[in-house]
Amino acid sequence: MCSVFSPLSIVVSTCALLLLMIAAQAEVLAGVAFRDAAELPHIQDRGLELRHVASGVALFSATDESAFDFIDADVLFRDRAPTGETYYLSDHQQAYLPEHIRQVYRDLSGWSLMRLSDDHLLKTIELEHFLYPVPRRYRLDARAPRPSLRPALPSQPSPDLAELLGEVSAERLQAHVEALSLIDPTKGSVPGNLRTRYARRPETFVSTGYIADALSSSLGESMVHLDTFRINAVDSLMFNVVGELRGTDPDAGYYVICAHYDAIGTRSRREQLVLLGEDLTGGWDWRVHPSPGANDNASGIALVLEAARVLSARTFPWSVKFIAWSGEELGLWGSRHYANLAGQRGDRILGVLNFDMIGFNDLTDRIELVANPNSVWLVDLLRETNERYDIGLQIDVLEDRFAGLSDHAPFWANGYDAILGIENYKPDDPNTTGVINGDYRLNTQYHTVVDLPDSINWELVARATRLGVGALAQFGIEAGPSNLAVFTGDLRGVGNDLEVQIANIGLTPVEDSFVLRVSRCELDSTSCTAIYEERQTTRLVPGDIAVVRVPWSRFGDTVFLVEVDPENAIAEASENDNLAFQAVHLIAGDGDLAVFPNPFLPARDPAVHFNGVPKFARITITDPQGSLIWQGREEEQGKRSREVLWSGVNDSGFSVASGIYVYTVRSFEGQLLHRGKIAVMR
Repeated sequence: MCSVFSPLSIVVSTCALLLLMIAAQAEVLAGVAFRDAAELPHIQDRGLELRHVASGVALFSATDESAFDFIDADVLFRDRAPTGETYYLSDHQQAYLPEHIRQVYRDLSGWSLMRLSDDHLLKTIELEHFLYPVPRRYRLDARAPRPSLRPALPSQPSPDLAELLGEVSAERLQAHVEALSLIDPTKGSVPGNLRTRYARRPETFVSTGYIADALSSSLGESMVHLDTFRINAVDSLMFNVVGELRGTDPDAGYYVICAHYDAIGTRSRREQLVLLGEDLTGGWDWRVHPSPGANDNASGIALVLEAARVLSARTFPWSVKFIAWSGEELGLWGSRHYANLAGQRGDRILGVLNFDMIGFNDLTDRIELVANPNSVWLVDLLRETNERYDIGLQIDVLEDRFAGLSDHAPFWANGYDAILGIENYKPDDPNTTGVINGDYRLNTQYHTVVDLPDSINWELVARATRLGVGALAQFGIEAGPSNLAVFTGDLRGVGNDLEVQIANIGLTPVEDSFVLRVSRCELDSTSCTAIYEERQTTRLVPGDIAVVRVPWSRFGDTVFLVEVDPENAIAEASENDNLAFQAVHLIAGDGDLAVFPNPFLPARDPAVHFNGVPKFARITITDPQGSLIWQGREEEQGKRSREVLWSGVNDSGFSVASGIYVYTVRSFEGQLLHRGKIAVMR
């Protein structure tokens, strides 16, 4: 868990000065208070870049500091990083900070925002600070529709799968943990026989090789590679180990089952070091002392390796990647490196199952699943799997978009669905549900040199492994019907049109054509009228998604009904997911302006919408003689960006009489963009 330059000419001098000015403006970071995460997209629409979300505080950046003056929220702080300094988050606050660290903000909930130079980064990590670089961009919107990528569960438990789950071996899991924690597993947990897996120690590469060999034996050597990265340009290489079980459809995307393999011993106590006969000078020292990390997190790695072995016997429409991260204990460096690249490439990651510390609990065979709102469907999948195949885990759920202390967090930041499976979040917090209910004993071995195999509940690790295996294995290709599905969230506005996504969440391809019908409904979902009905001929393999563009040039609040295969021409596993109602608010595309309703009937309509206006636009309403009636500004119109509402009143708040009124739309600089007429009918 965890220049100086000499100008050659006036032109060169001027350009260089401009570049320096731009660079100086590029790193303005502010903390903005919020109550509901639904507020954040509207703040973001003001030209700000969302960088990180914590409980009640979001970090935004802007090239122009004045942009923060136009948001309807409390700005807690603003900071401009000098050239060569970078922002970092720390969830483990320290009582003492060295002079080279500038603490920008300290939150009462237990995290800090710091900035420091690249030259001081490694020095700070060596002082045992957990540093997580503030992402360049944090995605609140998901990269895929909610639960369209969730496969359909077969109606009955599969005897074949039950037999497959029986192949998960507690003995193999134990052997993996001991091999990763002990130099010679036959000698046991004795002084001098404990490994280190501290990410920056060269000895850790022995464990890297072990993991790569284990994945290669299951998946084939050509399916395993090392994903290399550095904390900075001068630090030693670190390695993520990536294995792939290739799916039948190269375009279907992939799931990830993952865990981190580096370890740390920063919480080691004096008596623990004495027990191991270690030198006590300065306490635990990453350069010389061991960090066996049996539970944190050789237990999670054992799950990944055993899952790869068992699942390699199955064939899937999509791929599965089995990944072991490095650098987690120093700030999620390995998973952050991979997730950021995946986001930049546009990888279609269907879901991430991250496991971290799954074996210490000896009170119950319990696991806690941690999810953000977008990822709850993965929690549901795991819970149903646990019940369907009688795996025997007690599953508790923590839905918290701010729970970021493991390798799921960089995937959340990049808009991917991910969950964390852990024995207790957090393992050393007495105020958590597991401890209060008597289901979990506080882990005193967490981040110490005595995190050893002797303390692990092997049956708990085996059950957690069966959970991860079963969640995906039940969707291997086998006989069974296709299943077209559309869910709330699968329709959205794109420019002046609509876009609908249709998924096949069944077990076989959709070969025949089917009808897609989209209807416009009243806001209470009654009296629907079809606006689009076309036959679709795209072949959909299991797990695939078809995207259909629907012409539409009306804006504002609208309720749609989306129906796939309303004629029931396709034999499906279920017809229950063939329709969905969805309310959307559509904004006209750049250069377009929609003014509605017109005529305006105040008794029926709450307001006139000037929809699709540019940012910071000004709207004026006058009578035909040119007398000013009302004026409004885009940045003052509540939470919706690029829309101004007029409720039919003058600037004094009194209702205007029936008649024809003239509206003008001007840019912030005063340029006339649009002029037209509105009829008010009372």
